[in-house]
Amino acid sequence: MSETERQRALAKFATVLASLNHEESLTARLCEASRQMLDADGASMTLDYEGSGRLLLHATDELSARLDDLQDVLGEGPSFEAAHTGEVVVVRVGDGEAERWALFADRLNATGFIGTLVSVPMRAELTTLGVLSLHRFGPEKEVDLVSAQFLGATVSSALLQDPRVGRPDELAREAWATRSQIHQATGMIVAQVGVRSEDAMALLRAQAFARNMPLLEVAQDIVARRINFRDFTIEGD
Repeated sequence: MSETERQRALAKFATVLASLNHEESLTARLCEASRQMLDADGASMTLDYEGSGRLLLHATDELSARLDDLQDVLGEGPSFEAAHTGEVVVVRVGDGEAERWALFADRLNATGFIGTLVSVPMRAELTTLGVLSLHRFGPEKEVDLVSAQFLGATVSSALLQDPRVGRPDELAREAWATRSQIHQATGMIVAQVGVRSEDAMALLRAQAFARNMPLLEVAQDIVARRINFRDFTIEGD
């Protein structure tokens, strides 16, 4: 990225940020500014994408949150690839590009979504802090990779001003609060079925996949004993 390109991207980013509601949180404004910068219909920001402290910081809309959770359930998708490779990943859904993630592509087809997915690794120095994930409906349109790369570097630096990101102790507490029910649910599956903890997580993800539900909602049903893996009963069935 040339100096001129960086300056142009910075000027556009500053203009977009200035137009947003200053009463919104920093994370919400950064997410919305990124959505507008890349002409997307929705966006989400998730920290520690591949790690145990995975935390969805913000989503601009319900579908963005659902797409993020779907990848979490399946353990595959463009955002996982972006987190792993440190490169921007662009996937056109509807022409077979997403087929390299078979389960993810199948669930996307079931939603009827046709459009473009963009996953941008948010990098701070040599570390990938998280992933900025965006979606755009409709026919294929060129993605501004210069702006995407700019956002990957700039947004991650700006996020460090967020107290949840800049203060690891608070981030850890929030991440644990978000994931604690998942850990509790896997523990209950271990007790009910007698499997290893990693197998229990696989069963939890499988149940979320089979019922087309967010991972956290399935975990909550297990904790509330509405789902019992001992005899595989589900309340209401």
